[in-house]
Amino acid sequence: MVVYEMWIDCYTLPKNQGIRCEHCGTYIRNVFVFHFDDGFSLKCGVDCFNKLVKKTNLSQYGAKALKKQADRIKSFNDMREKWTRWQTPEEAEADGCFQRIEDPDKPGFWRVRTQSEFEEEKNFILNDLIPYRISEIQKETKARFKNIRMKQD
Repeated sequence: MVVYEMWIDCYTLPKNQGIRCEHCGTYIRNVFVFHFDDGFSLKCGVDCFNKLVKKTNLSQYGAKALKKQADRIKSFNDMREKWTRWQTPEEAEADGCFQRIEDPDKPGFWRVRTQSEFEEEKNFILNDLIPYRISEIQKETKARFKNIRMKQD
């Protein structure tokens, strides 16, 4: 068995823009990526992700923890996709993203964000929050799963 430092990434591709799993060849839109410190990376679907994790020296608990890390990254990528799609606070609110804030001129009263407040929030979320959170999850994953041993076929 070979020991690698490994980290993961996970994202969803738009409809009609999927790729083939590099492990089995199946068409996938939910992509899990294993990155290894030797420069190799492998893009696969959820089924192959689970199969490949079983080939590691991770315990069942460790495998679930690794999957949870991938799910956390995927949730931030899903958030990025939504915030990129929304152009107005009304669109975001209609899609289930609460856009009401307390009116600074009338404490106790709530109002929908203005377009400029929405743009400021959108800019913060897309350029600061999401990249920071994903990088923190990846650092945590690298630290926690740095001595993964994967059996080779």
